[in-house]
Amino acid sequence: MRLPRRLGAVILALCVAPSAFAQSAAGTSSSAASEGTPLPVPYGPDEFATWQKDLRRAEVIALGSLPFVTFMASIYYDVYRYASHGYQDEYLPWPFKKADIAIDLTEDEQKKILLVSAGISIGVAITDFAIRAIRRNMRARRAERAKPAREPILIEPLEAADAGEGAASGAGAGER
Repeated sequence: MRLPRRLGAVILALCVAPSAFAQSAAGTSSSAASEGTPLPVPYGPDEFATWQKDLRRAEVIALGSLPFVTFMASIYYDVYRYASHGYQDEYLPWPFKKADIAIDLTEDEQKKILLVSAGISIGVAITDFAIRAIRRNMRARRAERAKPAREPILIEPLEAADAGEGAASGAGAGER
């Protein structure tokens, strides 16, 4: 029993030691370490396409809302189950369950709760995407309407020499 623990401790020490020494070496001379390795550059505003940003946002929203939606869905299902079984004490909702008489959820019920909550989370992400797409299109239309359709017409005054030539050519055109 002692040998596997010691062997595990040695293996763990060998795995952790290189990273510990690398951190101390980098910490002693920060200017030397930074000269040899390039620093990472932050992403630019045009580095990713709009659809990629939207997809990432939808992923974050869907996965971020999943725990909260699952929690609420399980509470709502517990209340539904309690009401559908005639308000029996064995089916009390979660905060009021009595451990000694409570009837556990079946595996099928647990799967349904998880699938429903995943569907709701995806629905939340799609709703957010739709709202952002509509706002983006409205902003683009406003910007399109605000910009002039064509360049404005500039009226420049004619100088005296140009005015005399224009009058002479106009008179000649009228005689024909």
